[in-house]
Amino acid sequence: MLLKFHLVVLVVIAVSVNTYSQVFESIEKAAAQYFINLSNKNLDADNDLIKLKDLLFQSYDKVEFESKYQTSINQFDSLKNHFNKYETAIRNISKDSALVLFNQFYLHFSNLFYNYADEKFFSSNKIKLLFFSTSMSCHCTLEMCKKQTIEILNLAKEKNLVYWIIDSYEHNELQIKYETLFAPSLILFDGNNNVLHKIEYDENLLPKLSEFIKTKLKGE
Repeated sequence: MLLKFHLVVLVVIAVSVNTYSQVFESIEKAAAQYFINLSNKNLDADNDLIKLKDLLFQSYDKVEFESKYQTSINQFDSLKNHFNKYETAIRNISKDSALVLFNQFYLHFSNLFYNYADEKFFSSNKIKLLFFSTSMSCHCTLEMCKKQTIEILNLAKEKNLVYWIIDSYEHNELQIKYETLFAPSLILFDGNNNVLHKIEYDENLLPKLSEFIKTKLKGE
């Protein structure tokens, strides 16, 4: 009986450690899935939102969290407050309006974990997508960014691609470095972080990207 108890405790500890070690990844995955299902008006979106909320409102150790993710608990609390405001707002608005608001939340999340995501993205030895969105611009640009963010999330899920979506209004360092000064824009990298392809401010971004992947990256 005592052995069983110890096994249960070990399992709980293991699950807790694994969950903690994947805070960014778990939240991003849940947010992306919710974003996709919300855009498709899929009924699963409601459950996705619950999963996202559960991840956001878990208890995290302040020191370990700040050390690993290079952000503060107070800043993370601001993200949770943003989520609470979003959850309240969507009770009385359309799904299309909810998409606009959630896009802002997603970019807030991206900004919060920018430094951690930067290291994680460029340490990957796989082909990867870097997408520059923006949280501040004219209406048509914001709409294009939102639409193409959803398209990138769908494509990345379908093709199992590494991706990173940046709010270029808050972080333009990589835009300057890679001379991609418009949003929305996309850079495709190989596993050694060499630029394979760029697409800048193009309404046909997804078809062009899909065609490039199909014709130029076949077999990779």
